[in-house]
Parts: sequence; C-alpha cells; structure tokens
Amino acid sequence: MADVHDLLTLIRVLLIGPMPPPIGGDTRHFATLADDLRAHEHFSVILVNTSRGQEHSSLLRNLGTALWTLLAVARNWRRFDVVSFHASDRGMILFGPLIVTIGKLLRKPIVLRAFGGSFGDFYQASNALTKAITRIFVLSADVVLLQTQRAIRQLQPQSSGTLVWFSTYIKRATPPTSGARSAPDNCRHFVFLGHLWRTKGVEIILEAAPQLPPGCDIDIFGPLDDYTAETFEQRGHGRVHYRGCLTHDQVDAALWNYDCLVLPTHHPGEGYPGVIAEAFAHGLPVVTTKWLAIPEIVDDTCGILIEPRDTQAFVAALTALHRDNRLWHRLRQGARLRAEQFDHAVWSRKFEEICEALVRS
Repeated sequence: MADVHDLLTLIRVLLIGPMPPPIGGDTRHFATLADDLRAHEHFSVILVNTSRGQEHSSLLRNLGTALWTLLAVARNWRRFDVVSFHASDRGMILFGPLIVTIGKLLRKPIVLRAFGGSFGDFYQASNALTKAITRIFVLSADVVLLQTQRAIRQLQPQSSGTLVWFSTYIKRATPPTSGARSAPDNCRHFVFLGHLWRTKGVEIILEAAPQLPPGCDIDIFGPLDDYTAETFEQRGHGRVHYRGCLTHDQVDAALWNYDCLVLPTHHPGEGYPGVIAEAFAHGLPVVTTKWLAIPEIVDDTCGILIEPRDTQAFVAALTALHRDNRLWHRLRQGARLRAEQFDHAVWSRKFEEICEALVRS
C-alpha cells in the first residue's frame, strides 16, 4: 500500500484558535500544535488567532472575534483542505455551530477540539436548547477531539460524528546544564503551581501547614485570585510560602528545584491538569485527588491519590513521601515513564494523521 505522503503532496489546514498572550494551558497547547504543523513538510497552516490578548471577554470582543473568523474563512476557503477550530467549552458552544455549518456548506472536513476535560459536564448542565444545538452542530463534526476518556463516555451517545481522545501535552523538559541543585537525598521540597482558587485545594494546603513533617515546606506559585500574599505569611506557619507568578519558561526552570508536585484539587472544570504533565516531565511524582478524570493519568506508579477536601490524607501522603525514600524514588521513576504519554510530538502526529485520513477519504 502506498504511503499517505506519496498520495498527498500538501495538506492545507485552516487552524482557528487562541495564540498567546495570555500565556495559559489553552494558548500554549494551540501554539505548540501550530508550530509542529508548520514544521511538517506535508502541511501548510493558515492561522486565525481568536485570542483577545490580555483583555477580558466581552460581548463586543466576542462579536469582533467571530466577524474576524468569518472573514478569514471566506477569504481563504479555496486555500484549505481541512478546517480545525479549537476553543473552550463556551467558545465551542458559541462558535462551533457556525464553523461546522460553514465547513459543511463548503464541503470541507471539520475537526473541532474542546480544551480542558469539562465539555461533557458542560453539555450535561446545559438547557435543552443548548443541548440540541450541540448535538446537531458541534457533535456532528467529522472529528471532535476531547481531552479525557471521561468526556468521551459522556458525549458518545449524543454524537453523530467521531469522538477522539486527544490528551493534554507538553514539550519535554530539558535538565539545566548549569546552576542545578545537587541530587536531593529525600523528599522535602513540595510545590504548587496554578490559580490560587479554593477549588484548586489551596485551603487544604494551608490547613496542612502546621502538620507537615519538620524540614518540609511547600512553595506556592500563581496569580493571587482568592488569596493574598499576607494570607500565606499568616497561615503558612513558616512552611508554606507564596513565591509569586512564573512565566512558562520559568516554570520549566523552577520545577528542577523541587521533589514533588501537590495539587489537592476539587475544581469543577478540571481535565488533565497541564501542571501534572509538566511535573512528570521533570521526574516529579504528584500528590493529587481522585477527582473527575485525574485518575486516568495518575495512579500508584507515579503519584498518590487522595480524596478531595481531605486534609489528613494530604498530610499523610506528604509524610509518607518524606519518610519513605524507596516509595519516593519508585514514584519518581514512574513519573518519568508517564511523561512519555504527554510528549507533544505524539499528539501532533495524531492530529496530522486525522487530517490525512479526512483528506484521503
């Protein structure tokens, strides 16, 4: 059988989605995919950036983004073979039906991708009209990419198109050539990275602070959403410290200085948290929760799962890692192996294969 590259000289993809800024999981994922496609000799990318930059969402900006997208599709419709739209749950409901309708009118294959792992929950919580629009338009696209197996199970009965598991992914971390700390002798430096929301488990961390084993500490990085820097100083008991915000490059450098990631989340929109993939790439095990789809990517080979909102279980997990070096080293090795699942090259290639199959058919 002839290789697909012998049959297709060039696949032109109209790629619609948000580029940085702001720097976040969704914009990083989309930018990484765009870069990988551009680097592939058999793909050509026409990019439509739907990001509103650092500005907050508003009706006027959303309408402007929609108009810009429509104009880009109309201007380029003869120049692309596949249209692919990437958006949040809300963005997918608002603009997905329009993209699918245009794609079908133009007889172009359509690939939709919902960021995060909550699209199934979003659908189930919607009213009857929104559900009908989602079934008729969004879930009728040729391919819908969903981040978690849980979301696929939720939406499979409603779909007339093809639902495909499409994980979060990262660029593999490279150990620093200089300035790195010496190999740690035990697990004592823990780190939390993310929005400082109560639903992310920050309250659990603060409640655990006075019970942490001597010599252990937790550094907190992220935007001050539900908390202030003074909160951590007052309630951290000298063991939980707020360290400010980090850029993506700074996250990569900082994680080499820690022994374990903590994420005691019960956030309703949680999918596969990108910070867990980042931790695995740095050889860090994870203490997190049996929450939504997290057990799909964390098990007892690479981390410790606890019940949400369970402060004592959180303290016990950190204490076990601190006192049991064999456990910690085993989970570190498991984290390195699990990191291979999140290699961006694997998932970019899967996206390319989906586009190749659609064009070939």
